[in-house]
Amino acid sequence: MPTFGINQKKEGLEAKFYELCQKLTSENDLELYDLDYLSNNHTLRVFIMNPETKTAVVEDCVLIDKALTPFVEEEEWMPDTLTVEVSSPGIFRTLKTTRHFEWSVGERVSITIQGNLSEEVVGSLPKSLQGQKKFIGVVESASDENIVLNIEDKNISIPIELDLIKKAQWEPKF
Repeated sequence: MPTFGINQKKEGLEAKFYELCQKLTSENDLELYDLDYLSNNHTLRVFIMNPETKTAVVEDCVLIDKALTPFVEEEEWMPDTLTVEVSSPGIFRTLKTTRHFEWSVGERVSITIQGNLSEEVVGSLPKSLQGQKKFIGVVESASDENIVLNIEDKNISIPIELDLIKKAQWEPKF
């Protein structure tokens, strides 16, 4: 199984954490952007954001941390020792789901692929981009089938396939 892939399902304990955090963020008018459970050191990293600002302030993080505390202390399925870290997804946030790309419409991103794009996609690329593995552009749209990036004033459709996209993240210009 790849270490990165678009729309990979959460399993086991990570899925339970996701369900709980989804509920708590929703109840507090926030979005659960993502989470990672590092089982080797019992660390739960929760990434949240305000849907309007696409980020989180310290007060948002404290709110969710406090909302998690009773569950950490009382639920039988929780690890005996658990470190919880709550933060915003950050300025160079990783894009792992269709929803992440939908939230990124209008934002500049980089997408690195592994393998090859179809001949149809390659044929639609400007010559300067043919053969490239990394694409930087502004997200025009996203669906379960593809991501449309505007690169060099041309819209390029990159298919969302589990094994095609190696890495994707925001790529802000400073």
